[in-house]
Amino acid sequence: MSAVRSAGEALLVVVSPAALALDAESVRVARDVLGAAFAVKLVVPGSLAELERTLSRRGGKRLVVIGDDRAVHQVVQVLHQRAELAVSPLGIIPIGNGEKVTLTRSLGVAARPVDAARTVVGGAERTLGLLVDESGGVVLGGLRIPGRGHPGAVPGAAAELIHPDRPPGSADGAAAVPQPSGADSEPRSLRANKAAPGRGGLLPSRCLGWGLQFGRAARSVAAQLRPLRGDPGQALLVEADGRMLADLDHPVYLVAAPDDGLMEVLLSPSSGSGGPLRVRVRRITVSGGPATSFTYLADDAPGGPVQHRTWTAEPAAWRLTVPPAA
Repeated sequence: MSAVRSAGEALLVVVSPAALALDAESVRVARDVLGAAFAVKLVVPGSLAELERTLSRRGGKRLVVIGDDRAVHQVVQVLHQRAELAVSPLGIIPIGNGEKVTLTRSLGVAARPVDAARTVVGGAERTLGLLVDESGGVVLGGLRIPGRGHPGAVPGAAAELIHPDRPPGSADGAAAVPQPSGADSEPRSLRANKAAPGRGGLLPSRCLGWGLQFGRAARSVAAQLRPLRGDPGQALLVEADGRMLADLDHPVYLVAAPDDGLMEVLLSPSSGSGGPLRVRVRRITVSGGPATSFTYLADDAPGGPVQHRTWTAEPAAWRLTVPPAA
């Protein structure tokens, strides 16, 4: 859908200090492109509290974020907490190195700042879903639960500022993505799985024949699911829409991402045998068992350790301005 522009429309442009320090010239060019079409108010919040105050006073201005994935995530988190995320489409102008802008580019935002600024002026709107946990933390691109040997699974790993029940942190690096170790990349359907021995196995027999719809999942997401060689999965209880998918006797890896109002879930045993299971569900609850914690990566930012966490898919939760052909 084409974005509607009004002659008197004003923009609130939030620039992250990191983007300004990294590439002030691109920030200036983006501001000039936006200023040629709209009345622009540009702010550079120096803290989360300042960002919250800025957004609370924006009035009817349409919001544009200039910065990396972390800056975008902070803005979306605050808007979600204020129940203002769907009020108007968000514009994103990515400025950051490599993996720090992976999320925003995966959402369809133009890679070059000048092109992204032109998209804000004359782009189209895309409605997107997201995941929300029980504490109100949002996940825009995807959730991963890696093996215990993964850098994001180190006990005590600090969660990023993006999560509302955590204090502000200083880490800004994204965790590395595990590379394939030769496991089959094609997910298998729920009906093809057999119950494993133990306390019900990876897929208990009561789940067989579960009538879920199966959506598409990108091969790149499936590749993220597969473990590093010798990297043990985390022992987890995994429930999806009230159905048990995994138990504590069988360490697993998990990937979940918003998809058409549900979430696309890929679940793989740590052995890698048989390939991953793929399901589409509304809600997923992950537990580490009694007195046991687990860690996760939400949009590649480390979270946990926590004993349990529930993520719910929220359809049509926000709007993003993207290139017209996207």
